[in-house]
Order: sequence, then C-alpha cells, then structure tokens
Amino acid sequence: MPIEVGLDVLRSGSDVMVLASIFDASERHAARQRADEASALAQSIIDSAAFPIIATDIDGRVLEFSPSAERVLRLRKADLLGQRLPIVVREQAGSAVPLIELDDSAEPGPARGRRGAMPFGNGEMREYVWRCADGTRVPIHLAVSGLRNRSGTLFGYIAILYDLSERKRYEEHMRIIAEQDALTGLPNRLVLHERLAAAIGAVEREGGQVGVLLIDLDNFKRVNDSLGHYMGDKLLGLVAARLRSCIRVNDMVARMGGDEFVVVLAGIRRPIIAQLVARKIVRELCRPLELDGHTVEISPSIGICLYPTDAVTVDDLIKNADTAMYAAKEAGRGRFMPFSHEMADAASERWRIEHAMRLAMGRNEFCVAYQPQVDLRSARVTGVEALLRWPGVDGATTSPAHFIPVAEQTGLIAPIGEWVLRTACREISQLDADGVPGLRLSINLSPRQLRESNMIEIVSDTLADNNFDPERLELEITESAFVDDDVAHAIMQLHELGVRVAIDDFGTGYSSLSQVTRFPLDRLKIDRVFVQDVAAGMRHAAVTAAIIAMGRHMGIDVVAEGIETEAQARALREQGCQEGQGFLYSQAVPIGELAEAIHRIESRG
Repeated sequence: MPIEVGLDVLRSGSDVMVLASIFDASERHAARQRADEASALAQSIIDSAAFPIIATDIDGRVLEFSPSAERVLRLRKADLLGQRLPIVVREQAGSAVPLIELDDSAEPGPARGRRGAMPFGNGEMREYVWRCADGTRVPIHLAVSGLRNRSGTLFGYIAILYDLSERKRYEEHMRIIAEQDALTGLPNRLVLHERLAAAIGAVEREGGQVGVLLIDLDNFKRVNDSLGHYMGDKLLGLVAARLRSCIRVNDMVARMGGDEFVVVLAGIRRPIIAQLVARKIVRELCRPLELDGHTVEISPSIGICLYPTDAVTVDDLIKNADTAMYAAKEAGRGRFMPFSHEMADAASERWRIEHAMRLAMGRNEFCVAYQPQVDLRSARVTGVEALLRWPGVDGATTSPAHFIPVAEQTGLIAPIGEWVLRTACREISQLDADGVPGLRLSINLSPRQLRESNMIEIVSDTLADNNFDPERLELEITESAFVDDDVAHAIMQLHELGVRVAIDDFGTGYSSLSQVTRFPLDRLKIDRVFVQDVAAGMRHAAVTAAIIAMGRHMGIDVVAEGIETEAQARALREQGCQEGQGFLYSQAVPIGELAEAIHRIESRG
C-alpha cells in the first residue's frame, strides 16, 4: 500500500517532539500513474500518427512536433521546440489571426487572398501551399483547434495537417484524362467546345472571325485493316504532329474521335486565311508517312466554317464544317471545301431521305423488280437484273438515283444490299419451281458493301440457304471500284466461290483495259450512253464495236444496257454483241409479273 508520511515538529517547553502523520496514498498514486500513462499515450499517438501534428503554447511556441510533421514540412523538431512557428493562430482582441504564410505564386484556391477571413480555434480547416526551405511546395490542409482546460481557459493550440500532394497529383491526372485525348495528346471534344466558345467570345469583344476546319482522313480504315490498329494509332499520332505544325500558337487542334480532327483558328481577319491553312494541311498530310518501315499515303477531306458568317453557335459551327467536309469528300477527296447554305439544304434533304429509308426498312416498303436480259440473236431470255424499288406508302415511286447515293453516304447500302441479295435469290429460286428454270440473276454491288460488310460470308450463306447455283449469280460492280485494293480482294474471293463477276457501266470509268486484264471477269456491260447512238454510226458506235471485239477476243461476254429501239438492237447484233436489255424488251417488273414478261418477249421473237 503506498503511503504518505507527514512530519510536524512540536515544542513544549524545553521538549521537542515530532508528530508523524501517515496517510493512505493509493488514490493519489493511482491518479498520478493515470496521468503519466495518458501523457505517454498522447506522446505515442503524436509520434505514430500518419498525419502531421503540432502543439504549441498560448504564444505559439512549439511544444510538440510529430515525426510526420518533420517529413511533410522538411523541418526538425529539435530546431523548433520552444520556437514560434507561423502555422498556428493566436487570439488578439477576441479574434483569430492566422500566422500562415501563403504561397502567392500557387494556383488560385479556396484560401487564396483570404488570410484572416476565417476564425480559427474551433477546428476549421483550410487549404494552403507550404513553402519548404529548399523551395519545395507542399499542398496541405490545415486544421487548428484551441486547447482549453476544464475551466475553459485557452492555454495552447494543436494543429493537424494533411499532405494533399497525392490527391493533387490524382486530380491533375484526372484533369488530363478528362481534357486530353489519350492517343494523340491533343485536346478532346470537351476542351474543343470550351476553347471554341472562348474564341467566339473574344471575337465578339475584339472583332474578326473564327475559322473551324473539320478534317477527316480518307481511306484510314484501309491502314487499320491492312497494317493493324497499332499502326493506325501511330498514324494518328503523326497526323496530330503535322496538324500542330500548320497552325499558330494561339490556334488549336483537337481530336474529335476516330480519324476526325478539328482546327480552330482564333481571331482571323479575312476568310481567305482559313482556306490558306486548309491548303497547307492538305499539302502536309498528303506527304508520305513512314510507319515502322511502311510508307503510308493518306489524304484529308476538310470542311471550313466561319463565325459569324456561317454559324453563331459552337454546335452549328462544327455541324456545318462537317457538312462541308462531306462535300469535299464527295468532290474527290484530298481537298477542302468552304461551307455554303446550299450544302446545308442538301444535308437536310439527305437526312430526310435517310430517315425515310430507315422507316421504309422497318415497314418492309422496299421491293425488287427484275429486268430481263435477252439473247440478241435468238430472243431467248437468259437472265434478269435485280433492281431495287421503293414504292412508298403514298404510291409514288422514289427514283433510285435519288436515294441510292444517300444509302451509300450513310452506310445503309450494306443492310439494304444484303436484303436485295437474299430476296432476289429466294424469289428466283421460287420461279424455278414455278416452271421458269435456269435464269441467271444479276445484282449490283456497291463498293462500300464490299469494303464495310462481310459480303463474302453473306453471299455464301445466301447461296446455301436457297440452294442457288453460284454460276447463276452474277455480281455487277462499277469499273471505278476496281482500283480500291479492298474491293479488288473481295472480288477475287467472290470469284473463288464460283460467282460470276461483271463490270457495270463499262467505258464510263477509268483504267478499263487494265481492270479487264487483272481480274477474272465474266461479263462487260456496255453503258446506255454508248447504246443510244449506236444505230446512228456516230463515235459511240465505234466504242461499242471496240468493247464487243475486245470481249470476244478475251472470251468475255458482253451485254448492252438501255436498248430502246429495234435499230439499236440490230446494230449491236451486227457488231457481235451477245445480249441486251432495255425498254425495247421489257421494263423492270415485280416477281409476280416476270414469267408473263418472259413469255411475251420470247413469243414475239
């Protein structure tokens, strides 16, 4: 048992006595032990805390400085004990005055320029940038609370700090992800909209114009398909670098996505400047690129739109530039085109037709008509050409010349073309069962179908599903499509299936002779423009004679399109043309009228 002994001296006359008082000290000893343990516990917490802790007296002199504070603030506890530190606050005239030194060069933040505006003493937290002696800047959150005794008297302060460096790095990383295209390092679509809006605001204040150039890479898909996506990504990076080299410091280039880029020309004074930049971009991007030993040639199609002449909002500027870009692509690629409001009208009409076509597909409004192909000597029908027709719900037929180009541009040609192939093979197979066997079926294929869809698989499945002899199926492709390597490869695969291949509208494209010799062709179709004057002995007659003679010597059949008169048929027959089709024999008819049309042609002889 702990005891305490008190000694008192007592005097009585000449006698001196000592009075000893003995007390049970258990409770006092226990209280002192508890206080020591609490002090040790507090010290342990301070020493082991993952975040910096600083304690001071009422005058701001450092009493405790945790090891974590030493690491974060690059200071030593031994040098600070008993010293004032500009990290805490001191009460003056009833208000809290922060003694923190702010870094005026830091990015604007919640604490910038607000020193002394927030009273400390109740655990408030504010953000600062701490400047270390070595010049390092550490972003921190600082919370300072007053230390008070049981009576409420303030006797010191405790400051708790949080190192925000990791959070700031993460926030910066996320900002970059949110604003920067990961592949090219260019600003992304979000930043493009912000910067374009800022450029418009500057022009409204200072005058001038803003130029928006929307750039699409021609035949980029070919690079991806032939060299792989890795090489395609490297190509986009090189394109981004060349685009940067074409613009001024205060302009910007952003990636919209895929192979589309946008250049914003801020504050230009004359519209011609935008065209000069576009011409420079065309020149730069048309120069060959080296990709890991491969020489790649591409070209851009560029649409130009100006603020405020062509549009006044960010969305409309980009939309109109996109419209002009498609006009440039349709005009031949590798060129630029300024926006015009006529383009907008055409784009609106194209959108209307596209929307109507999508509805027509869902409503099953399309149908297939068949135009007989006739042996010019025997008048026997040898085959039919399947032609897409769109009657419409109001009974008015929409011309293929009106909607087929829209289907090409929008990609609808692939699903529509597949539907035509499957429908025609099914209906002609049924015609075999109905007593009109053995007809050859000719179907037009779009180059886009061969480039963008799994046409080989579709043709193979269609033949199998309908038990259709591949030699009875003839696929017609325009001669200009043969220069596309992807299309050429698909043609070779189709021929390996046993399908016949014909060049449609022969003589109206280019490189005709080279295509005839390169590919295993089965037929040439003479375009109607040459047939019209064949009976008049004009130059077109010489062209048809040359095509027919060439086909005969190379073992390739020739069929003439657009025969409308007996004189035309007779002239073609005399030149040696084997087959023909046109209104002289029959217009294209629905499958239900085809047998009757064939009978009428053959009975007429």
